[in-house]
Amino acid sequence: MTASDTPAFEDPRVTLGRHGLTPKRSFSQNFLVARPTVEAIARAPNLSFDETVIEIGPGVGTLTAALLRRGADVLAVERDRDMAALLRQEFADFPRFRLMEADATSLDFAALRAQEGRDLVVVGNLPYAITGALMRTLMRGRAEMREAVVMVQREVAARLGAEAGSEAYGALSVFTQASFQVERLLQVSPGSFHPPPRVASAVVRLRPLAQPRALETAAFRAVVKAAFGGRRKTLRKALAPLVTSGPTSRERLDAAGIDSGLRGETLDVETFASLAKQFEDLFPQPRQDGRVEK
Repeated sequence: MTASDTPAFEDPRVTLGRHGLTPKRSFSQNFLVARPTVEAIARAPNLSFDETVIEIGPGVGTLTAALLRRGADVLAVERDRDMAALLRQEFADFPRFRLMEADATSLDFAALRAQEGRDLVVVGNLPYAITGALMRTLMRGRAEMREAVVMVQREVAARLGAEAGSEAYGALSVFTQASFQVERLLQVSPGSFHPPPRVASAVVRLRPLAQPRALETAAFRAVVKAAFGGRRKTLRKALAPLVTSGPTSRERLDAAGIDSGLRGETLDVETFASLAKQFEDLFPQPRQDGRVEK
């Protein structure tokens, strides 16, 4: 690796000024200016030389540069045209940088995995306004990645790793933990950004489980969402609207060996998976030919 392969750290405010740009509120742009945090995120995946990193929301390329300094091949996904133009200019001399001008919520990780010929590492500062949509994208792509290291709002980080029965535990906890091992790596204060957001942030590591704790079927998604749709409702009442035919919600809960008087936040991922099987008849499954069984 030569000096030309290793871009130096630059404060994002300097980079923005050089291009005559300012952060856009419509894109939830808060640029990380704290170098120790940038370097900590780049170190977290323990990258091997030439490993492919999919960077979500690179902005002015501060984290991009840190990843390149660690020997990664970076495929940056940016939807802001102004930032995309900036990145093309700033990284024109770095052959291990590539840019995909696209909406990261529509990424096809299977296609990217096939293109790269190896498991992917995902890194990024997720825009708070679309964190939920991006998390769903990561869940869809879990089988194609080695791990993801992402920055999210601190409250979201708490929900991702919350245990059953805790106040933060909810549908996002269940869906995430069905596919990933969640580890919180560090907290990041608002003052670490330009402009400072109104909330604190946290960096989390998501490692795909070798064997998912639950398969995200249509029934599983519906049961989990309904169970947390009204946190004060018992499972019997919360799940009743799903039942359009056949046994009642109480009978289905009894068949799964679950007390119908419990609330959704008390069930762990495996129990939700067991419960979802009792509702499969209400959600026709696609056949191998793509048609739906009646």
